[in-house]
Amino acid sequence: MFPIAEALDVPAEWLALNRRPKTQTSAVIDADDAEWERVPFFDLRNITDTGKGPVQSWTPFRKDWLNRTLGTASELYLVRLLSDYHSRLGDKDLYEGDLVFCRECEPTELVDGYIVIWRRENGLKVARYSLRPRERGEEDVITPDEVSDDQFVPIARILGKFLQRI
Repeated sequence: MFPIAEALDVPAEWLALNRRPKTQTSAVIDADDAEWERVPFFDLRNITDTGKGPVQSWTPFRKDWLNRTLGTASELYLVRLLSDYHSRLGDKDLYEGDLVFCRECEPTELVDGYIVIWRRENGLKVARYSLRPRERGEEDVITPDEVSDDQFVPIARILGKFLQRI
């Protein structure tokens, strides 16, 4: 366990017990020393079969924060949703106008449970990808048999919602 903890740069106690030791304090990197990633913002209304359209703006984010929060800091972009998404338990609902972090997604990359922006004949839809058949009342679910060029094509996986301090 100790070589793994050293390789991952985490305390062995965290590996064994899934908690940080009480004596350890997390070091915060000074903003001047942090690495930054500029994340582009695209307008979903400009998405076509061939691309996302022009970049509307750029927002800088700390790479360490993106990695910690979203699991990655590369190939991300922001969009404002054009429709709602209702999760099974209501704990991950998304609404029209929400600003979300996305990453391109190909059909071969789909994993059960991903929340995805889908292109369909009459526009875009936000829905969860599910390997199991849709249950009654589950409208925001796309199953593998619906993923095709003439039904639903994945545009991007939603990794998180941009939270703004008010």
